[in-house]
Amino acid sequence: MKKIDCIIVDDEPMAISLLEDYMNKVEYINLIGKFNNPIEAITFINKNSVDLIFLDIEMPDINGFKLAEMISQNSAIIFTTAYSNYGAGSYDYNALDYLLKPISFERFLISVNKFDSSSNNQIKLEDDTIFIKSNKAYIRLKYEDIGHIESLKDYVIFHTENERFIVYHSLKKLENILPTNFKRVHYSYMVNLENVHKLKDNHLYIFDKKVSISKKHRHSVYELIEKKKI
Repeated sequence: MKKIDCIIVDDEPMAISLLEDYMNKVEYINLIGKFNNPIEAITFINKNSVDLIFLDIEMPDINGFKLAEMISQNSAIIFTTAYSNYGAGSYDYNALDYLLKPISFERFLISVNKFDSSSNNQIKLEDDTIFIKSNKAYIRLKYEDIGHIESLKDYVIFHTENERFIVYHSLKKLENILPTNFKRVHYSYMVNLENVHKLKDNHLYIFDKKVSISKKHRHSVYELIEKKKI
């Protein structure tokens, strides 16, 4: 099994020490860095390959959420915090998990196993098709057959004209993987513009399905439609 290259970012030495102790007990985890300074952490992350980041939310100068926005690579993030009110916000950053301090070894292992599962479900690209892992099988889909992709917490649903496939993945990562004709139109939706056949009342119609356009994405969607208008 390939080792998971991890780093810890936390301004509390005791919190770093605890996670380091847990990591030393798991043979497939490779701790490659620990930081109590967020600036040093982001410099390291953007210069090195990091699989998994244990990232504290409450830190001086730059909090964990702000630091997550600055990460240029597709590292998985597990947020850690002593405050329970941050849970919902962590999912805005497509976090793999959210750990409430004090963190037990059992809970730590559950998070690490989520990363392993996510890695095994990575989408593999091949020409004009993708292979997705859904329901314990690898399914080959042509880009042209995908109508839209829907986010459902830790999963996404690929919708074709007559089928749907549930995959452990995130829309944020898919934005960096899929071709440019796949456009984010909502917090919960990405569409294949090639299969849009109607736009009406801030909804896109794809095959026999209707997808909402959020206010945030409305301008960019209408701009694309205008370019193709006659």
